[in-house]
Amino acid sequence: MIRSHYDVVVVGARLSSWVAAALLAKRGRRVLVLGHDELPPTYEIAGRTLPRAPFNFLPAHSPVARRIMAELAIHTTFRRYAVAHDPPLQVAMPGVRFEFATDPTFLAREFEREFPAVARTAEALIAELRGGSEGLDRALENDLVWPPETFFERRAHARATRHLPYGTPRETDPLAQLPEGHPFRQVLAAPARFADGIDPDSLHGLRLARLFSLWASGGADLAGPPSGSGWATLRKILEDSVRAHGGEVRERERIDAVTTRRGQATAVRIAASGEEIGASWIVVGTDVANLLRLLPDRRPLEEVFEELGEPTPRYYRFTLNLVIRAQAVPPGLARDAFLLRDPARPLSGANLLHVETHPEVPGSGERRMVVEALLPRRGVEDVPGYVETVREQMLSSLGELVPFLGEHLLLVDSPHDGRPGRLVEEGRDVEPAQRWQRGFRTMEIVHGFPVTGPLGVTALPVRTPLGRLLLCNHQVVPGLGLEGELLAASTAVRIIEQADPRSAPLLRSPFGNFGR
Repeated sequence: MIRSHYDVVVVGARLSSWVAAALLAKRGRRVLVLGHDELPPTYEIAGRTLPRAPFNFLPAHSPVARRIMAELAIHTTFRRYAVAHDPPLQVAMPGVRFEFATDPTFLAREFEREFPAVARTAEALIAELRGGSEGLDRALENDLVWPPETFFERRAHARATRHLPYGTPRETDPLAQLPEGHPFRQVLAAPARFADGIDPDSLHGLRLARLFSLWASGGADLAGPPSGSGWATLRKILEDSVRAHGGEVRERERIDAVTTRRGQATAVRIAASGEEIGASWIVVGTDVANLLRLLPDRRPLEEVFEELGEPTPRYYRFTLNLVIRAQAVPPGLARDAFLLRDPARPLSGANLLHVETHPEVPGSGERRMVVEALLPRRGVEDVPGYVETVREQMLSSLGELVPFLGEHLLLVDSPHDGRPGRLVEEGRDVEPAQRWQRGFRTMEIVHGFPVTGPLGVTALPVRTPLGRLLLCNHQVVPGLGLEGELLAASTAVRIIEQADPRSAPLLRSPFGNFGR
């Protein structure tokens, strides 16, 4: 029996879920957010709070991010925590240590120092990539549906994006000016691989231009007190916005079924209690594979998969947390650095690392490094014991970036390999506080999509074949990473408002919710 009813039930606690919930609550909807097994951004071990993954809010300067923050009136709170770094990133590989500085004069000197033979070509290439990204900015200033489905949505989308230089994955490789195998190709591709939500082996023009440009602009580091995790800070800001506008949050509740009737989603069922909660709209922010397990019959989604193909795992995101003495960090190491050990080998596993270095913990003499690798699917799923050995491989690679790492290492832990943490100086293992929130199944999956939509950055549609059931997750606009999650959220909100246009214009104003 349905005892409660909401205008919108949001399932999941990803960035797209929180943004959609906050916008809908701000516009006068009665909203309920259910965490649905989404793991917290941090975990506890050996008296320390460590993040589950690196986090840089790369789309901080995107038009869609600015529009959302203005409507929710959270830009002041956001700026209180946001920190920009210069240089925003470094790339290190054998014989190369390149800094992407924000100062054009310094950047030109970097080209002359590291790549004198192709310095002018490289500068022109950077300008071309940034031009493509700025073109996407102009398109994002329009409140479009991503991906477009109806005739009018496609027409509006085509008009807004027709000026973009990289329309499809089949267009000319923007790096074609560089010789095949030139190291500057890896310098550009390495950061983009870690921001991409589509199989990074298929990186093409627009995705490369946008993701690299977002890294080079610096994004926003939000990993300040009290959370110690950028994602934890941003999630708290959005959760506070949901609650401030009358929304409800049950972060620990998960559902085990979506109830449908006559081709429409009507309710969700809470797993622990069996309580059914009615909803005019259900917005699902989890992986589509998770959604399939919640439906009584997967046939309604089969037509989508027949047309677009089903997402297939390609890589797993693996995190290794290190606590080290502050003096071990090399002077000049950027907050975000990318280490490529051997350019001739695949850009995955311990061969390519993203190293996020945090400031010294006040009064402790300690600093933290959050190291991320993309593990190939075949290794994770087909090779016994592969994940359990990644920790040592990553430490070996990292030693080339931090030469005296072994002498100053205090704690090593990963939430993904199923092993306990290691207090190195004490020579003993330590168990985490929440053992059930660990293991290789907690790694985020990077999927390949057989068919991509407009511009090669979109994949699954927001609208599902079941009426009033919307998909609002990282698989909708995966080619734009976190920015794609913002677009998925704004698209879901737009679809709900077009179907049930009861919000007054003042509700969208950043000056307050006068209409409620």
